[in-house]
Amino acid sequence: MSIEYIEHLKGLFFDIHEDVMKNLRDTDKEYSELIRNNIEESVKIREIMKSLNDEDRAFILRNKDCTGRIEWIERETLYFQGYKDCIKLLNVLELI
Repeated sequence: MSIEYIEHLKGLFFDIHEDVMKNLRDTDKEYSELIRNNIEESVKIREIMKSLNDEDRAFILRNKDCTGRIEWIERETLYFQGYKDCIKLLNVLELI
């Protein structure tokens, strides 16, 4: 696959991801509650972070950023694998 094609798919994935997450928030009560709790807990975490020295605060923020990036790459990889698997299945079923 060309780099341009992959970049286009990544952009498409991002848009689809945003739509799916919005739908999930709108339709899944448990997920919505978890998001709400996470937001509330974030306020307390920010207060705790203020009490840390600069080095510890920077360390925690780097770890949080790293974890977020890892999760994004995993979601992106799973989505693209699902895309590839769908194409393979459609070929096996001789639908394309």
